[in-house]
Amino acid sequence: MEISTEMIQLLSQVGYLACFNGEVEKGQLIMDSVEENCQGQSAALVGVAISRIYAGQYTDAIRILKEGVLTHEPDNMTAKCFLGMALSEAGDTVEAIDLFKEIIDKGGDDDRTIASFYLAEMTEGQQAV
Repeated sequence: MEISTEMIQLLSQVGYLACFNGEVEKGQLIMDSVEENCQGQSAALVGVAISRIYAGQYTDAIRILKEGVLTHEPDNMTAKCFLGMALSEAGDTVEAIDLFKEIIDKGGDDDRTIASFYLAEMTEGQQAV
């Protein structure tokens, strides 16, 4: 059975809400279903990755963003933004900083705002060392 794009969007929203309301296990269960049924829809996969970041599953988020989104859409700045966040949390600061600099240079307003915040936090931490 094929699930419609609208249903995938609705499931994603329910999954986000569950995660953001502290029901991470339930949210992850829903987002697992989204990942299995989204047929490679980039927006849905970015949402799955965000839920993985929220759950502390950084390696999984990195895999989803690199293999599921960026191999098909290498210029997807939103995916790169969340990839930078996951990499930062996973301890790969060099790649994260490079991504955030690229996003600040090429991304849209929202992505640039997030990247600027993370880059400032990361470089501030390096300067304090």
